[in-house]
Amino acid sequence: MEHARPIAAAPPAPLHREVSASEVPPLVGREREVERLRHTLTVRTHTGPWLLEITGEPGAGKTGLLTEWTGQAERAGVAVLSGRASGPDRHRPFAAFAAPVAKALGFPDAFSGLTPADRALLLRHFPEAGPSGVPRAPGPEGAERDQLLEAIAELLSAAGHRRRLAVCLDDLQWADDASLDLLIHLLRRPRPRTPLILVCSVRPGQGSPGLMASLADPHDAYRVERVALGPLPRSAAGELFGPGTTADRQRLLYEAGGGNPFYMRVLSLSPGPLMPPGGTTPWVLSDEAATVAATAIARELTLLDAEEHEILRAATVLGEEFDPAHLAYLADRAQTVTAKALDRLIALDLIRADHTHGRSCRLRHPVLRAVVYQRAPHSWRRDAHARADRILRKTGAGPVERAPHVARSATTGDHDAVRLLMAASEQVRWSEPTAAASWLSTALSLVRGDGDGLRLPLMKSLAQSLGTIGRLRECQELLRRIPRPAGLPRTRDNVELVAFQAMMERHLGNYREAEALLEAELAELAELPLAPEDHAALSAPLRLELATVSLLRRAFPRSRSLAEEALRQAPAGEDRHNRAADTAHTAESARTADTAHTGNPYRTTAPVDPPYPVRMAAMVCLTHCAAFEGEVPVLLRSAREAGALVDSIADAELTPHLDTLSQLGWAEALAELHHDALRHMARGIRLAHASGQLFILPYLRLAHAYASVSVGRLTDAVRSAEGAEEDARWMKRPALLGFALALRAWATSLLDGPGAASPIAERAVQELGAGGRLWAVTAGVLADVRLAQERPVDCLELTRSATEHTRHPGTARCIRPIWYALGARAAAALGDRGAAADWARRATADADLLGLPGQRGFAALARAHSVLDPVGPLHEAVVGFSAGGLVLMECQARLLLARTLLSREAYDKALEQAKRAKNLAAASGARRLYREAVDIQRRLGAHQPRSVRERESPLPEMSVREREIARMVTLGMSNSDIARALVVSPKTVEAHLTRIFRKVGVRSRVALVTALRPQTGQESPA
Repeated sequence: MEHARPIAAAPPAPLHREVSASEVPPLVGREREVERLRHTLTVRTHTGPWLLEITGEPGAGKTGLLTEWTGQAERAGVAVLSGRASGPDRHRPFAAFAAPVAKALGFPDAFSGLTPADRALLLRHFPEAGPSGVPRAPGPEGAERDQLLEAIAELLSAAGHRRRLAVCLDDLQWADDASLDLLIHLLRRPRPRTPLILVCSVRPGQGSPGLMASLADPHDAYRVERVALGPLPRSAAGELFGPGTTADRQRLLYEAGGGNPFYMRVLSLSPGPLMPPGGTTPWVLSDEAATVAATAIARELTLLDAEEHEILRAATVLGEEFDPAHLAYLADRAQTVTAKALDRLIALDLIRADHTHGRSCRLRHPVLRAVVYQRAPHSWRRDAHARADRILRKTGAGPVERAPHVARSATTGDHDAVRLLMAASEQVRWSEPTAAASWLSTALSLVRGDGDGLRLPLMKSLAQSLGTIGRLRECQELLRRIPRPAGLPRTRDNVELVAFQAMMERHLGNYREAEALLEAELAELAELPLAPEDHAALSAPLRLELATVSLLRRAFPRSRSLAEEALRQAPAGEDRHNRAADTAHTAESARTADTAHTGNPYRTTAPVDPPYPVRMAAMVCLTHCAAFEGEVPVLLRSAREAGALVDSIADAELTPHLDTLSQLGWAEALAELHHDALRHMARGIRLAHASGQLFILPYLRLAHAYASVSVGRLTDAVRSAEGAEEDARWMKRPALLGFALALRAWATSLLDGPGAASPIAERAVQELGAGGRLWAVTAGVLADVRLAQERPVDCLELTRSATEHTRHPGTARCIRPIWYALGARAAAALGDRGAAADWARRATADADLLGLPGQRGFAALARAHSVLDPVGPLHEAVVGFSAGGLVLMECQARLLLARTLLSREAYDKALEQAKRAKNLAAASGARRLYREAVDIQRRLGAHQPRSVRERESPLPEMSVREREIARMVTLGMSNSDIARALVVSPKTVEAHLTRIFRKVGVRSRVALVTALRPQTGQESPA
């Protein structure tokens, strides 16, 4: 670490080709800006010239907007002359205007309208418009330059004499001096009678002062429209990505890309979590992403000389924000050379200075930094990081600041570097676990042999970090490689490592392996001569993990016994946990004084566990046992006590125990404490994101999705399920993926109907496989979809597979009435009322035993399908679902009740039930149920006497498609929803809506719904 070689200037890596105009990505989310520019083509109050200025950050979509407007202009009959400035052409006079002038010279009337002298002058300087083989004249000077500017202006005026003419100039920040002079000439000496439309796109941070001043103050004859492209609206960002991109990943891409369409597209090409892998080091882009990004910035980098390239590279090594005073030393350049290069990089907007504090600088965007960094040679990067570490060490920086550079410059056998990386990873363990895992992995590769006692603690720390960030297989492999010699003292660290290893095996589905590990460790711990209270404290994490594993293996009595024992010992033993562990650890440290811990000058004191984890974990385990065995009083008491304990804990204390929190969320959902589950899971998701605990995220999200559907928050449910899908794919966990798909299918069925949900539910079953631990819910979702598709035989088969499942815990007894009700509905659909009655008896027996209001609702629903008079049971179902907070089940029960009452001609009562169902569906966004409620209302309206119905006024004259879209608007469907339903583009829907608004005489969707309500009998869902 002490000696780093001076950095030699490295030649720049080859640049990629530029992007052609035909490769411009489709314009997304800029409808408002497009409409503002389109206005220039339709306004009739101004007949003179226009200046349309489009500005924005690189990648904001200026070229796409210009291309969109060009297409609109051409369709409107405007002659468009398009030109583009380019970095490599900055030394060629009039390069930006070459194509427009050549095309204008091709207009016969324009060419014939010029004087012979002007024709000759133009053809000499723009030979591409004349015979081939004519050389280009050198750049004009003096009087000839002025004459040429006037000749071009006269040419454009003549070209626009018989037609509307637009000159579109893209990327003017790269324009050569002659092109800028011509642009300024056109802006300050317009031809008022020529309807010229001058369209200019420019990056304001890179445009020359003269260019920006001229655009800001054109001649008064110009009417000006300025469009500044900021970040893309969040609502439109999803259109940039493919259909497989979840809402959660879209959010991360938006935040990482700063709302910039180009940066978001580049980042979307790199799979995996969006976070820097080494703390302050650049993102690692995939080859495809790096190629796309390098292609886009190629023109900017060709403008740099060798010194400027070197300073830019040095900046990428220093960090997202850096002190420019360090650049000269890092690049091994003189201060004057460095200052000059830095000024140039700032002028080109590659580096931006922080004018608030005046000291720090940063690169324009992390993607730019990643591209420049990855293109630098490996040996250059290694030497640069060694130099950067020397700088930081001299300034007194700590381990975390130095670790990114040490990790990329240290050599094998540098145990001082290993200790520093271990200390840095310990400090960021809960804030940047991905960085911690990266540093520890590097440190392990640097250790030779035993590494002065460093290897074993390093392997333990790395395994825990890998598990935390979701790399479970790598964690498992490393844990199995850690040696456990006979007679190894059972310190607190060693015991907790065994519990952690068992937890990883549990998450991988290896229950037998986890059980064997825990039992062996508990047996060895029992042989130690410890005081009873100290033995209880040390064995607590092992017993609790074994209780969880036993639960998953359906050994409910054993699981309950272990949890109760831990709970009994917690008040007396948990406070002694730290004392017992610390005593054992002190003895161990005395025997192994020459270890990494005692030899590491960077080591910090580990935080002391607060006296609550054992109690919380034990209560959660008891809650699950009660849920599976149907002991509702214990279920409710334990869930509420554990929830209250979680609410009393600060975020920092709860963060290490998110695995327990995820189990609590499921327990609360099973106890019908749905809002408690939502609150706790939302908190857990936030803490998991903040601490980088990726392995627990899918479990938290799945519990959140389940509770969200239960209370009617369907959009939240889809978002959480999609996030869990992405987590499961990245972690390669097919069972979790199948369960996530099942929950998304459940929500989708309520949102858009069984047709949309069926393929999702089928994929869920395929991913999970029949008989998996999560089979019951997954099979139940597909069964519900099949019943909605009028396939009751398939529904019954799936329902039986869920209720008769014995290999895994399957259906918790406290929610079995859900499946029994499904079986009753399917049997009734087949006309088998006897089988329906059998299902109903099972549902009623369990519901009466449980006493949970929601399960009583399901039992009543089952009875309603097995009796001749279902009105009474349906009323009971409504009451039960309402008391249990099952919003959409209450909605469905009311819909069934409304249909039954309608069939009995109890119109007023049926109308009341349909209205309440529609309100519930509208509040939840359940479009499928909303449409069913509206259909019932329409049928009820047909049965009312005409004298009491509202008089209908005829709809305005509309096409069939316009009537269809108007009806969908009254159902509360968005433009995107309508576009998907009709298989058209959102822009087509917008065009139809514009005509509908005009015909109906309204200006908004709300006004349209109000105007059409007498004809449709519909209200828009909230």
